[in-house]
Amino acid sequence: MNTGTRLLILIAALVITLGCSSRVPIEEMYGTYVASYPFGTDTITLNRDGTFVQRVAISQEQPVIVRGTWDFDAKVHRISLYGVLLVTDGLGNLRKDWRTVTKGIVSPDVDKRWFKVVMTLDQEYLYVKQ
Repeated sequence: MNTGTRLLILIAALVITLGCSSRVPIEEMYGTYVASYPFGTDTITLNRDGTFVQRVAISQEQPVIVRGTWDFDAKVHRISLYGVLLVTDGLGNLRKDWRTVTKGIVSPDVDKRWFKVVMTLDQEYLYVKQ
């Protein structure tokens, strides 16, 4: 293998490694995240004071806004949301009870993918930081 080919492979590996998932420091977690579905959008804003605001807009429905709290566990690198609406059923479909605040804790992953900070509540749709 010539030097040019080796260099190209090294650069490609570096780009793939940097673009894949990586941990996000708490300072980068604050802000607004949007998930876009075929049936609407879900916007979650994580505030520095440990509160969040969620706005869910489903086609042909009145938007729903809820407020809750969140915290960060540095050991497992996850946030916990308290009082959030779960919009999808985990398979990408709209839940029948999407207007109901979830009791307990919802702990999405927060990662950096291809230089964007994302939250994962549903494997089908990502919440992308704006």
